[in-house]
Amino acid sequence: MNTPPVETVLAALANSLGVDHVLTDDAALAYVSTDLFYEGAPPCAVIRPGSVEQLADAVREITGAGLAVVPRGGGLSYSAGYLADRSDAVVIDTRRLNHILEINEEDMFVTVETGVTWAVLDAALAARGLRTPFWGTGSGKHATVGATLSQNGINYGSGQYGFAAQSVIGLDIVTADGGLMTTGSGGNDQSATPFLRHYGPDLTGLFIGDCGALGVKAKATLQLIQRPAVTRYAAYEYESSDLFCDALSNIARCQVVSECFGFDPGFTSMRTTYAGIKDGLKLLGGVAKSAASLGQGLKEAFKIAAAGRTYLEGIQYSIHITVDGRDEEDAASRMSVAKQVLGKQGTEIEASVPKVMRGTPFPDPTIILGHNGELWVPMHGVVPHSQLKTLLKNLDQYMDGQKDIIDSHDIAWAITTVPAGPSGVLVEPNLYWRDERSALTESYLSESYLDQKQKYAADASARAAVRQLREGMIDVFRALGAAHLQIGRVYPYLESRSPAVQALLKALKAQLDPQGRMNPGSLGL
Repeated sequence: MNTPPVETVLAALANSLGVDHVLTDDAALAYVSTDLFYEGAPPCAVIRPGSVEQLADAVREITGAGLAVVPRGGGLSYSAGYLADRSDAVVIDTRRLNHILEINEEDMFVTVETGVTWAVLDAALAARGLRTPFWGTGSGKHATVGATLSQNGINYGSGQYGFAAQSVIGLDIVTADGGLMTTGSGGNDQSATPFLRHYGPDLTGLFIGDCGALGVKAKATLQLIQRPAVTRYAAYEYESSDLFCDALSNIARCQVVSECFGFDPGFTSMRTTYAGIKDGLKLLGGVAKSAASLGQGLKEAFKIAAAGRTYLEGIQYSIHITVDGRDEEDAASRMSVAKQVLGKQGTEIEASVPKVMRGTPFPDPTIILGHNGELWVPMHGVVPHSQLKTLLKNLDQYMDGQKDIIDSHDIAWAITTVPAGPSGVLVEPNLYWRDERSALTESYLSESYLDQKQKYAADASARAAVRQLREGMIDVFRALGAAHLQIGRVYPYLESRSPAVQALLKALKAQLDPQGRMNPGSLGL
């Protein structure tokens, strides 16, 4: 089949999107060919469609010319999910698809274009006393709804409502041929009201966690709930890993907390508290404004200030929770259950971490640099409660066996944990090492903040060592049958499935993307 040359395709895209929204300069191409850890092949262009129609037309133009399509959101991932593995690819920057299309207070759903960030969406809903059940990640100042659904996600609201996937009612998907597919009740041929996800097989679920391998998310409809009227906070310390694991699993099973974060001693010593608390007055102001009353907010802010920025130093394992309620009685009841569970073998400490996180849920992503300016990259796996203690011990044993590599490159590591609903726990090892900051990393942080951090020379050997450690930990997770979010091109997805599932996945890919143009290589497809 004769296909037009790349130059012809790019000229057509510039004509339809505008020349300012078709980028081919070296800096733009280099920027989208890295994530927080990996490097991919520089694409031949980056495009920025401004409407769903432009998106669909662009995909049709690109794939019809034999080029690959790679969708990209806020860019803060670390598993090569949006990195092209070939140079004849066009990256689709979805951030101009940033309109909130409908907030339906009667039928309790919100429909957005998928380039909307969680921070923007939450602010719009807060003005109406509403919220989505899962309401964003810590990187929600930049993270888009569509990218989060492509990766799946866990964070705010997950203690009660699970993963991002569980808050989705329906999607509008642009397929590889430029066609548009609507899932859920919004695809009804008689009515386009997207109020319900399930009507027959769950087609919405096919496109969540697919890392863009099956289609580009153009619109998403999410469930709405009433915004909680009262929020309370608590934190507890534990003297051993086993006590910590028991408490974390027990509180997850109760499903009374909105958010729950567990830190090991390494994380608390390296981070002190959740990234950004050291920004001081700005974040304390967020805490004050987030409270139900000005007086209560100021009281909470003063308590955090009195505790000090280093109040977690010396703390062993710790759990930090947020509890929401319809009213004071509801919140108090939930907190009573939580404290009975967490206080059984733990000691209560000041709840500065969850207060700051709720007060400023979408801060600048300062966590992407360590305390002294080191680079940071996490990885993760989700295991059932019955495997949690074994996983933590196996990770310790593996890293102990890598002591020479860790010491020779001065690599630091620590673990955070987040309950993944009532049945499992997400375990996230974090690695820190001294290396050169990328343009991508620097783009998310202010110059004043970067000036406070030490700069390091490029260290290819240290980066290779971090990569080796990550690959080894992936094997540790796989041995226990862990599941993963943000699969990208890193976690062993396709090869870990049964032959029957592999065949089904390949058949779905062939049906939706017969020429293999849609983010080829993602998920192993």
